[in-house]
Amino acid sequence: MTYPQKLLTSVRASRTVLCAGLDPVPELLPPEIRNRGLSDTEAAVTFCRRMIEQTKTGVAAYKINIAYFEALGTDAFHALNDVLDAIPSGKVLIADAKRGDVPHTNARYKTAWFDRFGFDAITLFPFIGLDTLHPFLQDTHRAAYALTLTSNPGAADLMMRPFEGANSLSEYIAGRLRSTSLEHPGTLGMVIGATQSAFYGPVLQAYPEAPLLIPGVGAQGGSVTELAQHLSRHRGIPLINVSRGLAAMDLSNTSDWEMQVAANTDRYNQLLQGITQRWLLPDGPDAPQQQNQFS
Repeated sequence: MTYPQKLLTSVRASRTVLCAGLDPVPELLPPEIRNRGLSDTEAAVTFCRRMIEQTKTGVAAYKINIAYFEALGTDAFHALNDVLDAIPSGKVLIADAKRGDVPHTNARYKTAWFDRFGFDAITLFPFIGLDTLHPFLQDTHRAAYALTLTSNPGAADLMMRPFEGANSLSEYIAGRLRSTSLEHPGTLGMVIGATQSAFYGPVLQAYPEAPLLIPGVGAQGGSVTELAQHLSRHRGIPLINVSRGLAAMDLSNTSDWEMQVAANTDRYNQLLQGITQRWLLPDGPDAPQQQNQFS
């Protein structure tokens, strides 16, 4: 099964484009985990496994923020394996690693995250050259999501500035990513932030078939309504990532944290229903038929 086929299958099986972000931030863990006297590693694994249990029927993918595991030190990779073991088969697994080194070094990152840990996709920086992406694009079963228009305020420093005749550097990158995607068997998508709706149009037009990984909905305040408008004609499947919005605990709510996670998941699925529905229709967009690298 190619990556686009797995992505579409997971979206249709779970009936959602929601992606759960697993970010075990120590200071933001719920009190019922933080106050148990667990080590940092135990707390991180407990948090992630409970998140998975409450979201597994309501998400198509999991995006694991590698930084929070690397910060655990020598226990990091054992903890990561424990978390991966808890994720049901069929879900899309994304390593949010944001690697961006020279090609021969990225080839080793590819071995680590794809071959050793078994992730389906990874996030990458394209800014030192598109040749750095090539090691990740040699397998039809895998995907890379290149940071194209990020959700942080600092994106304005570089990404939103005009470049080489394009309205923005992000638009220019999107066009170059599209050209690169046609040269390799693997899938190449884009990371675009839900907080940057003013810049979506030209970026999506420059690469209209791109699978999308979209952070910024939830705690960062990205508008689902604006996002839905821009995605209504986009031909690549979007995964809309929510991390803190799913894990957040309302201390004024008498429900325990895990019940709140389940309720948050349901709430976001309702918000995203209009976007999801397009990919559930039998005669709707079919990602595996978009371009040669998707077949």
